[in-house]
Amino acid sequence: KEDPRRVLILGAGVGGTSVLQMLRDEALVEIVGIVDTNPAAEGILLAKEEGIPVFDDIEDAVRACAPCVAFNLTGNEMVEDVVAESLGVGGVIGGLEARLIVRMINQIKDAKQQLRHEATHDHLTGAFNRRYITSQLEKNLAQAIRYGIPHSVVLLDIDYFKVVNDTYGHPAGDAVLKTLVKILQSCIRDADTLARWGGEEFIILLPHSSESEAIQAAEKWLVHVCTQDIELPDGQTISISFSAGVASHNAQNNKQPMQHCVEALLHQADINLYAAKEAGRKKVCGSAGH
Repeated sequence: KEDPRRVLILGAGVGGTSVLQMLRDEALVEIVGIVDTNPAAEGILLAKEEGIPVFDDIEDAVRACAPCVAFNLTGNEMVEDVVAESLGVGGVIGGLEARLIVRMINQIKDAKQQLRHEATHDHLTGAFNRRYITSQLEKNLAQAIRYGIPHSVVLLDIDYFKVVNDTYGHPAGDAVLKTLVKILQSCIRDADTLARWGGEEFIILLPHSSESEAIQAAEKWLVHVCTQDIELPDGQTISISFSAGVASHNAQNNKQPMQHCVEALLHQADINLYAAKEAGRKKVCGSAGH
């Protein structure tokens, strides 16, 4: 007896790959094979990773897989006639119907990507948000503890940001925030992660970095920020600075719960940020008061 959930995908290009990605986690169907004459097609490579049988001949695939339904994404309507001899006309989904299905799949995929982006990024600056960076810090610290490597964080706050808003208006403040993110993103390493912590505060994770190395990095960022003019919506330009607190995880202390480690590191960075402000702002302070 035929399994009504058995699906064969004809064509492993963009359309076939989209259908494969949609159906592979669908409990109502079982992908029994995918067909394409190009062994390097994206869908063929993905199917091999998933352990799904691949074929280069349609008739061989139909005989071997005994599907209930075949999706024709080859763009060749003659293929449907070949498969229909075994499955019947209703057993082949192709032509306009297949194209519409692929379009809907791609729209759903784009919507999911947008939702994921919105869930992890700050809508104004495009930097990661607090929720994401907290989760990332937990992962980074777990790795640092496991391998006994250093990990630092830099918590920075724009100096006199309220004055910018009060003097030039909130659109100017938004421009400052967005420009600061662009400057910092051009300065930090690929391994570092920047996020908006809240308001005018930002945090940067520096894996494999000691406190002294993180301080040196933050001081370089400060120079870049201070020496670049920021253009406001009305055409005026201003310069800004920031104060920063640096804290590093003690790789020797690996017996504390992860949440405690995260909270302790952030708390120390906040203390050091306050020390930088108390010292006159436009400074970077570590635990030793540097």
